[in-house]
Amino acid sequence: MDLRQLEYIVTIAESKNVSEAADKLFISQSGLNQQLVKLEKDLGVQLFERGKRHFHITKAGQIYVENAREILKIKRNTYAELSEIRNDVSGEISMGLTHEHGIDIFTSIYPEFHSRYPGIRFHLLERIVADQERLIRDGRLDCGILLLGEKKDEGFIYDLLYKEDLILGIPLAHPYAKYAAAPGEPLSTIDLRYFKEDTFSLIFPSSTQRGVLDPYFEKAGFAPKILIETAMNHALITMVSRGFCCTVLPHSRTLANPTAKNCVWFRIAGNPQWGIYLARRADTRMSAAYHYMQELAVAYGAIVEQQFRLNEPGKTVVI
Repeated sequence: MDLRQLEYIVTIAESKNVSEAADKLFISQSGLNQQLVKLEKDLGVQLFERGKRHFHITKAGQIYVENAREILKIKRNTYAELSEIRNDVSGEISMGLTHEHGIDIFTSIYPEFHSRYPGIRFHLLERIVADQERLIRDGRLDCGILLLGEKKDEGFIYDLLYKEDLILGIPLAHPYAKYAAAPGEPLSTIDLRYFKEDTFSLIFPSSTQRGVLDPYFEKAGFAPKILIETAMNHALITMVSRGFCCTVLPHSRTLANPTAKNCVWFRIAGNPQWGIYLARRADTRMSAAYHYMQELAVAYGAIVEQQFRLNEPGKTVVI
């Protein structure tokens, strides 16, 4: 079996287009198309339905691609083991990053990682959690930074980097801003039910963050009136700083954004919280370089978590 042929078909399936796949593989479009036609003739089945612009995978194609990915995963595992025997420090780590959190983590640990493993390349993809889980499961990513509540995949290994609260932000002119903790003190805790009449801007509904947060609104007895739902936490901070609305977002986003000082922040009664994990498939062999990256990420998480002062709850507001 030709491993290059496996890579060709997997790339066509991912690109849904021979021209785009050929560009990624650095071969000619006609050459790639010939490889596909030859393979389909050898197999006696059609792997793709040809459209004017896109290729659509057939049932036979799905079976071929799923197994091809498993074979290519075995190849990567084998090469990783042989590299360790040779004490080889070259290679690639394909890694998924969530928006904002993932970039912060990677840029914080990369300089130290690169100083020890300058021959290791990274292939980075910024994707939401659900997409990363699928890509890791399919073997198209080695690992990813995932933000999770309780739901986890049994086929994955999760290394907890840190935990953080989802906290409430309100405008400086809000009547309840006077109940906030003084600068430098642990955040005060307040119940969401006091904000039933307020307008909120929040992260988009299908996000992991909303999966953690929405039950707290339900428990408070109301569905928030929404001004905007977005994928960008910094946009939410801007909206609150301008006095347009309230929001709820991860504590780390307020520390990373200087505009957050123009808002007032509270912990929420019941303490909605999630974990930030470095995740990978349990059946994938990882190199010594990967494990060093993991150590750096865990150490980074410990420093970040100290800034949240999770073990120092402030006063509880009663109105």
